[in-house]
Amino acid sequence: MVRHVVLVGLMGTGKTTVGRALAEALNMPFSDSDAAIERERGSTVQELADELGVDEMHELEARHLLRALDGHEPSVIAAAASTIDDPACRAALVAPGVRTIWLRADPEVLAGRFDRQKHRPRFGRSPRVLLTGQAKERDALFRSLDPIEIETGGRDPAEVVELALAAL
Repeated sequence: MVRHVVLVGLMGTGKTTVGRALAEALNMPFSDSDAAIERERGSTVQELADELGVDEMHELEARHLLRALDGHEPSVIAAAASTIDDPACRAALVAPGVRTIWLRADPEVLAGRFDRQKHRPRFGRSPRVLLTGQAKERDALFRSLDPIEIETGGRDPAEVVELALAAL
C-alpha cells in the first residue's frame, strides 16, 4: 500500500505544480520542500542558498524530505532536486509505502522555465549549464529509485497529473 507519493526530478520539471494537482486528485495533503523551508526560515530558498551556502541549503532540503516521509498521514511530497544526492533520502525513497514519480525534461526546456521563476538559486552558472551538469550527475540516482518516469517537456500539468494517476 502506498502511503506517500514523492515527486522527484531536477529544478523546473514541475514537481510543485504537478504535486499540488496530484494531491488534490488523490485527496491527500501536499508538502513542498521550498514552501516548507521558506515558511520555517522566513526567506526564499534563493536567499537561504546565498546566506547559508549550498551545502547547508541541501541539508535543510534533505531534512524536510525525511520529516515528511516520517509523517503517518498519507501525502504527496515534492522533494528538492538535491535530496537525490543524500544516501539517507535515497534509502527513504525506496522504503515500503513510498512511491516515487520522476518528472523529467530536457535541460534546454528546464532552463527556459528556470528563468521565469526568480526564487530559484543560481549557484553562479547559467541555467542550461547547471541543469545539464545536474542531469548527468543525478539521472542514474533518480533511475535507481525504480520510479514511475514521466516526461514533462511539452506537456501541460493536467496531462502529467493524468499520466501519474494512471501509473499509480
